[in-house]
Amino acid sequence: MLRAVGRFDPTGPVDVPGLEHSVANLSWGVLTGALGPSDGTAGAASNVPSALGVLRHAVIYSGLPTEIEDAFGVLEQHVILNGQLYPVALATLPFLFDTLRRKSPVGGRIAEVIARYASAADTLDKSLSQRLLVIIGDHAGEIVRWFGRGPTYDRALGALAINVPALREVFLAAVEGAERVSPEVLLALLQLGEAPGESVELAMAMLDGADSTDAARMSAAAFLAKFGAQEADVRARIAAALPPSAAGALRRHLHALWTPVVSRPSVAPKLYDAEVVFTGKKLVVVRTGTKSVTLPWTGAEVAKGDRLQVGLTSHGEPKLAVLTDWDGNVRVIDFDAGAQAG
Repeated sequence: MLRAVGRFDPTGPVDVPGLEHSVANLSWGVLTGALGPSDGTAGAASNVPSALGVLRHAVIYSGLPTEIEDAFGVLEQHVILNGQLYPVALATLPFLFDTLRRKSPVGGRIAEVIARYASAADTLDKSLSQRLLVIIGDHAGEIVRWFGRGPTYDRALGALAINVPALREVFLAAVEGAERVSPEVLLALLQLGEAPGESVELAMAMLDGADSTDAARMSAAAFLAKFGAQEADVRARIAAALPPSAAGALRRHLHALWTPVVSRPSVAPKLYDAEVVFTGKKLVVVRTGTKSVTLPWTGAEVAKGDRLQVGLTSHGEPKLAVLTDWDGNVRVIDFDAGAQAG
């Protein structure tokens, strides 16, 4: 009979009814994790077979959410910890896939656990790392069916396609025939450098969609910055959807399974008349109408009260300053390049 993780003694000769190849048949005491042996002798937080049993019967434990959290705690802080994967992961994976086949109510989170293990595979010894990727690759037919099942599954699928080469072909084939894609899938394609099927058109629809979330719009824009049309109006819309915080926001959206590479397109800034209100050694503050803007301008030869033009992005970032002297000579300060042109 199953007992909750928090109260489970070191695993001995027990059986889990209905679970083929019972977790208790393995020598968990010699399979190491972050806390040592994985049979619970190092404490409940290291009891992998107990955790697997609880997740296998998540429906039974639905009224005890803390027990389910404890089970995931074992998988997320003993099997892997701070990005370091441990050998017990190889014994854990088959049972996680078995639980997923049974349409577990916590299946999405289990899929993310598997993806997290794959992303840290290279922290194992080379032979174990290769074996772990083979185990995951052998489940390609099951994994590709996660496509379109929701953000959690698509996030996990994308991470696996990035980290397990054997899965890339089936992942790209799924996208090739898709009539819709999720933001997570677009970000995975961006990481893989691929734009199969109608992914560009679908991303454009997501970028301009009235019901698109901020995360969806940013994901589409990040993808289109690499694969989209080069027309000025399209690039302006892409840039407008990618604030300076986009990379960090998208990484959080992906639960840090990977960090998307976000390249914001270069778009001509809009010029505003401005007046200098403060000068320092490394910055200048100007006022454009009722708005103050800080310019990263080292050694600026301007004084309070001087007039100039500043070029701002759609997100209000300073891109350049344009100064015209009494003789009509124009000097341009490019804050990105740190260069001056006249």
